[in-house]
Amino acid sequence: MDQQSILITDPSKIYEPEPDNSMYGDEFRNEYGSIRRLFVRSQYYNDHISKSDVVDLFKEWQTDPEYFILRGIVYDKYEQERLLHKSDEEYYTWELPPDYDYLYKFVKASKRGNDVYKKLVNQKLKPIDELQDIMFFDENDPDKRTCALFVTLTYDNKRCNSDKAWKNIGSEFHLFHNNLRKQYGSVEVFRTWETTNHYYPHVHAMIIFRSQNFPVLKHVNKDGTISWRIPYKEKIKISKYWHSSIDIQALMDTNEGVKELTKYITKDLCSDKGDKTNAMIWFHRKQGYSISKGFVEAIQGWNIDFNEPTNYDLINNMCNCNHDVVKWEFLGILRGVDLGFSPNVLVYELKKPPPRVIEMVLQEHKRWNSRRSDRSEYFSIEGGN
Repeated sequence: MDQQSILITDPSKIYEPEPDNSMYGDEFRNEYGSIRRLFVRSQYYNDHISKSDVVDLFKEWQTDPEYFILRGIVYDKYEQERLLHKSDEEYYTWELPPDYDYLYKFVKASKRGNDVYKKLVNQKLKPIDELQDIMFFDENDPDKRTCALFVTLTYDNKRCNSDKAWKNIGSEFHLFHNNLRKQYGSVEVFRTWETTNHYYPHVHAMIIFRSQNFPVLKHVNKDGTISWRIPYKEKIKISKYWHSSIDIQALMDTNEGVKELTKYITKDLCSDKGDKTNAMIWFHRKQGYSISKGFVEAIQGWNIDFNEPTNYDLINNMCNCNHDVVKWEFLGILRGVDLGFSPNVLVYELKKPPPRVIEMVLQEHKRWNSRRSDRSEYFSIEGGN
């Protein structure tokens, strides 16, 4: 990961905490003052806040840096080499040598839409962006056919309210995908969500049919631009598997669909529409995107894990990046504003943190160990991954 990392040996580089400046009170926050989704959901479903408040709270949560705390044990080269050859049982039970030292690493957490999230997503999707472009037809071909479609599934506001729509959208799209498989055989999907200005979800998806080719027709849009469509009877056949309006475009090549979807996932994050979309994904505990297991294999004959990145990916990456540290210990999570860290730095390494920081770290480690039952929720930083 191409993160910005800084090794600090001068404690004066750690700033004093700054006061919070927020219009939202303690009812939305944990004991450290960090906004937590479970409190936001509670306040919303008790009719104390609106969806607009949810978006504002999401943006405040997103821009409030929190740091995972890792403590590594540093050994001399001889001791390190000796430990690396121990059995698993010996490795986890050895006694600390007298000459060990600690290295503290503070890793900025991935929160949906923040700089860490964007880096992780770009890293995950890089192989897809670098796929060889596969052409399905040329506009001059007399018999144009394609096995790839780009669909947008909207949500009829009359069916239910937006909260129920977000609750149902995942299972409804899964049913749509299953029905396509029953009708056409193997079908691979790359999909993402988007929200409307009225907070309803809709789906953008690139669909590859392994054993089906569709005739392609040229269509002149109202603004004079050209799009490529499938025959009306084929559109009706596919549309019957979705309860609301559906737009279907025939893809000329793989690059066209992939670029459009990655734009929704990454490039459109910094906008009012992106804030609403990510706030609803966060609030309703949805994955931002998904890629079926055989999607890439269907195009180029190979497969790779493209699942949405998590903070587990981030921690594993950080724990493996320093070969001078034999063993890392996870201590907890603290806010950057309390630690005195610049939000522009993704990784801090401290050999001798200031006493104030050490005291906070030890208190957090004690708190973390006392709340093992909540570890899953806190470790994920609430769907930021």
